[in-house]
Amino acid sequence: MEDRAREAERLRALGVGEDARLLLMTERGEELGYAAVRLEGETLYLLKFGTGSGADLLAAAPDAEGAFLLDTLMRSAASFGEVHGAGRIETDFPDRFGFFAQRGFAVEQDHAEAPMSLIVHYL
Repeated sequence: MEDRAREAERLRALGVGEDARLLLMTERGEELGYAAVRLEGETLYLLKFGTGSGADLLAAAPDAEGAFLLDTLMRSAASFGEVHGAGRIETDFPDRFGFFAQRGFAVEQDHAEAPMSLIVHYL
């Protein structure tokens, strides 16, 4: 987000801390979804996903549109992380480990992780 004060307010409301960043997916000015991320060292942590309507994409099994939003936001987050030096991406959404496993993430008991090269490639 370009408006850092508004971003900080949204991050507080999401309960993810002000050291996170909020990535927005928009179409014609309408917010379709968001991803809250935190960069720690070389790891990008996906903290929270949601829709423009405020629905938490991790709260219930996503329909086709929800899965599309999750996938797009996950890839956008990975691109953000890679640009900022992250070499790996990690999540801790147990209800969505299947979603991440289908995309090649290694799933452990308490998190799913992948090297950034799984998602972001250079030729």
